[in-house]
Amino acid sequence: MPPQTATPARAKARAWLRIFLRLMLILLVVALVNYGLHNLQAYFASSNSPGMRLALTSIVVLSLIFYALLMAIPFVPGLEIGLSLLMMQGPSIAPFVFMATFTGLTTAFLVGRYMSYGALHSLFDDLGLKSACRLLERLHPLDQTARLDLLRENLPNWLGHRLVRYRYLTIAVALNVPGNAFIGGGGGIALLAGISRLFSTRAILICFALAVSPVPIIVYFWGLDVLSWW
Repeated sequence: MPPQTATPARAKARAWLRIFLRLMLILLVVALVNYGLHNLQAYFASSNSPGMRLALTSIVVLSLIFYALLMAIPFVPGLEIGLSLLMMQGPSIAPFVFMATFTGLTTAFLVGRYMSYGALHSLFDDLGLKSACRLLERLHPLDQTARLDLLRENLPNWLGHRLVRYRYLTIAVALNVPGNAFIGGGGGIALLAGISRLFSTRAILICFALAVSPVPIIVYFWGLDVLSWW
C-alpha cells in the first residue's frame, strides 16, 4: 500500500504547530533574559558607587543592542520586549527604545531589500527557516504584480485585500498588533516587505518611524501609567 501524502490542511496545521513551538521557545528565552537583566539591574541599582552606576548603564546599553538585534529576526516578539524595557527603565529610556526598534526594523528591511536572493536563501536555510526558503523560491521569478498577489494569498482574507490599496498602512498596523510574532513579528514583517520589492526604501522607513513612535512618545510624556489602559 503506497504511503499516504499529507493533505494541504494537515500540512498547514503542522506548519502552524512548528511556528507555535518555535515561538514558545523564543518567548521562554526572552523571559529568562528579561528576568536575569531585571535582577542584575536591581543588584547594581542598590549601590550608589560610580562603578555600579557604570555597570548599570552598560547593562541598559547592551539590552538595547540585544533588543535591536532581536527586532531584526523573524518570529521574535519584539513589541513585548520593547514594553519590558520601558517598564524596567521608565520614561527616560523611551527615546532609546524607539531608536532601537527603528534600527532593528530598518536592518531587517534592508537585508530583505538589498541582499541577493542566493544569499538570503542560504541565510534562511542556515537558520532552519524552511518556510521562508520556500516563499523566497516562489517570489524570485515573479514580477511586482505577481509578488503582490502571492503576498495577499499568504495573508488573512480581511487583511490581504487591504494590502493592495493601503500597503504602508497595513505594515504600520501589523507592527503594532500584540502577538504579531505569529505573522513573523516586527523583523519578519519588515524582512518580507523588503523581499517583496513592493515598498520604497524612503517611504517604508518613514512608515516604520511613524508606526513605532506612538508608544515611546506617550510613555515619555505621560509615564508608564498609560500602559495600564491597554
